[in-house]
Amino acid sequence: MEKKHIRSGAPFVVGAAGVLGFSLLFGLGGLGSYILAAVVFMLFYKGAKKRFPDREIVVERAPASGDSACDAMILEGRESLKQIRTLNDQIADPALSARIDSIENSCRAILRRLEEQPAMLSSLRTFLRYYLPTTIKLLDARARLETGATTQTAARMRKKVSDALAVIDDAFKKQLAALDEYRFLNLESEMDVLTDLLKSDGLIDDDAQGGTTNG
Repeated sequence: MEKKHIRSGAPFVVGAAGVLGFSLLFGLGGLGSYILAAVVFMLFYKGAKKRFPDREIVVERAPASGDSACDAMILEGRESLKQIRTLNDQIADPALSARIDSIENSCRAILRRLEEQPAMLSSLRTFLRYYLPTTIKLLDARARLETGATTQTAARMRKKVSDALAVIDDAFKKQLAALDEYRFLNLESEMDVLTDLLKSDGLIDDDAQGGTTNG
């Protein structure tokens, strides 16, 4: 991701409008009138600059790992992160939202490592295709429990989702730390236990498990 500076065109339009108004009222002819018109332009420009400041936006550049399969996986991961961010916006719990932000940040860092080291693709493919779909399904279930569900069962489900997301958050952090040492973790056992618990409660289905984790 990178920041892009967007210059506002509004101050130039407002400044030109000020000069136009000045010329209609007083006319333009001698040197003095042009100097006054320039002063008017700057006054209007500066006033509009405060009201319509330049902006900085964050844009995602295209992945450039040099490996087409790796780039495709990175783009797939980025799309999953957009879904996670959208679902996070629907959840009011600030503590849980912070947990989801942590998951997103770790995954984004993992995608950056993958772009830098495309040889990691075979080891991270299942990790990304298993954890991310599971996370999205969990967040979708949690978002649906956000409104209109005040029963004890709903409260228990909300807690179970929060606990599951804590496991996923820790797993992402473990994998990211391991990648810094060029290691891959085997997180299959803890994810299998987590998945069985979630499926027993109907929070996810068999489609969420795209394979085992090779991390």
